[in-house]
Formats: sequence, structure tokens, C-alpha cells
Amino acid sequence: MQIILGIAWLCLSLLAGEAVKDIAQLAIPAPVLAVVILVAVLGLYGRVPEGLRLVAEFLLRHMALFFIPVLVGMLALSERLGEILLPLSLILIVSTVVPLLVTAWIFQKLAPPMDAAKPEEPKHEAD
Repeated sequence: MQIILGIAWLCLSLLAGEAVKDIAQLAIPAPVLAVVILVAVLGLYGRVPEGLRLVAEFLLRHMALFFIPVLVGMLALSERLGEILLPLSLILIVSTVVPLLVTAWIFQKLAPPMDAAKPEEPKHEAD
């Protein structure tokens, strides 16, 4: 019964995420909204229910199995992937490096200098 309740928690949070996405016309994926909603509800609830914990542990333990359909699809489309490998690689590299550099630049501008971040040590007078 606990496992069914745990699955219900996940399904209801996904349903809530879908509803929020559709009502608010957001460009955020419904599963992302579902995770935010689930974390917020669990924060208010104060603990993780046993059934949800059991289901989450099972899913995390077997997460590698979720990648099998993707790999099969990549093998089935390997000829097409070979055609677009160079542009795809370039897109992946640029879309990783550029945000990393922009984030580092923003952090450098907003973060206090390293010398200013050190707290002053109290001065002790000799007795």
C-alpha cells in the first residue's frame, strides 16, 4: 500500500506540474515544475513519506535502465547522427562553454574581492 501511495505522490506532482504549465502558459517543462511542487509540498509536510522514499530509491537504483531506449534510438539513427556529428558537437561545445564563461564573468563582477572576504581577526592586547 505504501508503494502505491508513493507512486500517487509522484503522479499527483506531475499532474500538478502539467496543470501549472498549461494554466500559466509557461515554457518550463512540466516535470521540472512537478519536482519544484513536490519539494515545496514535502517541505510543508515536514518529512518524506515512507512510500515515496521506497519508490524514489527504486527509481534511483535502476536509473541506468531509463537510458536504454535513448541508446537504442541512437543506434537506429546512427547513419543520420554521423551526418550531423560535426554541427552537433560544435553546438554542444559552444552551448556548454559560453554559459560557463558568462557565469564566471558575472561571478567575477559580483563577488567581493578575496581580500575583502576575509573577516578581520580580533586584536588581543598583551597582559
